[in-house]
Amino acid sequence: MKKILAFAGSSNQNSINEKLVRSVIRKFPEQQIEFIDLKRFNVPIYSQEVEQNGIPEPIKKLFRLFIEADAFIVASPEHNGLPSAFLKNIIDWLSRIDQRFFGKKPVLLLSASPGPTGGRTHLQILEKLVLRWGGLFVEQYSLGNFDQNFDESTLSIINPQENQKLKKTMEAIINGQPQLKKNNVEVVQDYFNSFQKGNMAQVLDSFHADCYIVSVKEEERPKEQLHGIYRTKDEAEQFLNNITSLFNTKDFSVEHMSPVGANMVMANGTFSHEVKSTGKLFNSAWVQLCVIKDEKIKEYRFYEDSAAYVTASTL
Repeated sequence: MKKILAFAGSSNQNSINEKLVRSVIRKFPEQQIEFIDLKRFNVPIYSQEVEQNGIPEPIKKLFRLFIEADAFIVASPEHNGLPSAFLKNIIDWLSRIDQRFFGKKPVLLLSASPGPTGGRTHLQILEKLVLRWGGLFVEQYSLGNFDQNFDESTLSIINPQENQKLKKTMEAIINGQPQLKKNNVEVVQDYFNSFQKGNMAQVLDSFHADCYIVSVKEEERPKEQLHGIYRTKDEAEQFLNNITSLFNTKDFSVEHMSPVGANMVMANGTFSHEVKSTGKLFNSAWVQLCVIKDEKIKEYRFYEDSAAYVTASTL
């Protein structure tokens, strides 16, 4: 059985990241997960001057534990968008023994915070650094709104959706394989593929539960009106219902699609809709901007020729 070394990069005696790690160990008792309390590895702040006295014995001991491990679970608190100074200091010392101290072994990253993002921002930084330190990054998991989602008396996550996410994440470290994730362009491409096939259930599934949709104009609208603002996945369904009730789609073409920044995708193309109430064709170029979160469309902005829509809708 694989030996997994787990630790939290926090010097806080009441660390929520340590509690998250301990909850993982309790949740997966069949796995050989050993918790290492880094607070017991008391070492000075790294500097070249201090290093002249030699590598501290606690770091040598920790490095030997790293050599014996088959995989790692690292829970890292986020301090000002970065890993903690405490964890950084441990890493600085380990790297003086071997820059690639993870030894080509799988690494799972965890984070928890009282805020909604769960420290996700700095995990994206750590993900890249893990590779530099010789690790095989497999997955990351962040638990936001810790006080609402975690029961400290039982050391357990009480949110069912978060438990499911954690289970999938743990499968990655247990199997030693990264989960296959869609990149942002693939998320939008799947959305278009589903729309072109008329599979509205799959189209709806492309949207984030807390999505925000702007159809042509960013203003409030009557329920049956196509153009305006839609909020959450429930209203996303209304958005799709409005499209299918108003139009028979004759053609929908994607001419260009590309990533923009870290989490956005821009696309453009043309379409031809038959307006059901008039039988006229509504032909238009279109532009779409999507913001992606958790492999779902979190923000969706779609722009078309609204004047052509009015003309095609008028008898």
